[in-house]
Amino acid sequence: MYSISAERSAGWSGLAFLVVLVLSIVLPGGAAPDISGTPAAIGNYFTAHHQGLLMSAWLGLPTVAFFLWFAVGVRAHLTRAPGAADGLPLYAISGAIVTAAVALMSSVVLSVLLRTSIPTDDLPGWWGLYNLVGYGIAVGSIIFVFAAAHSMRRHGSASALMALFGYLTALGGVVSTFSMFFASGPMSLSGWVTLLLGLGLFAIWVIAASIWLIRNAGGATAA
Repeated sequence: MYSISAERSAGWSGLAFLVVLVLSIVLPGGAAPDISGTPAAIGNYFTAHHQGLLMSAWLGLPTVAFFLWFAVGVRAHLTRAPGAADGLPLYAISGAIVTAAVALMSSVVLSVLLRTSIPTDDLPGWWGLYNLVGYGIAVGSIIFVFAAAHSMRRHGSASALMALFGYLTALGGVVSTFSMFFASGPMSLSGWVTLLLGLGLFAIWVIAASIWLIRNAGGATAA
């Protein structure tokens, strides 16, 4: 049986997801080495920020749990809109599952770096793997947001502005993946343009979608 309280809790879960995500980003502290950093720079970073990085890796678990419940709530609301049997809600939740799976892989790789004795010469390879799995997270989140936004627009389950911002967020995510071609600068993997278009827009969309779930739980269309 459908539960309005469950849908509202999914909205709160989306907000909790962002809080835990921000904590996992800021806890390590300090500037992380570039993806092409030297073994010495990477090793020194792990030594200086070991506890913060370990906590960040552990926080990957509740982050994924909160995100998946939020995504389930989004899908539940989308599937109840008139004429919603077009596969878009399923496509959206599939993207969310990919995002969660790759995020867990990221936490595992970071844990390996922190809890095992990796030869110094192998550190750049592991560090590069940890950074590059972020592209998998980006692809999954792009699919999730785009499918949700397209379903919102097609079936009127949210406002036109909400759907439009979802399209913008998905487009920003696509542009952020171009960081693969830039070794440095604002469009690099850790550049401000990449972070703004990828993580920044996605965070704002999650906030908007969470509030939408909390305020419109139980309705087939947005109020």
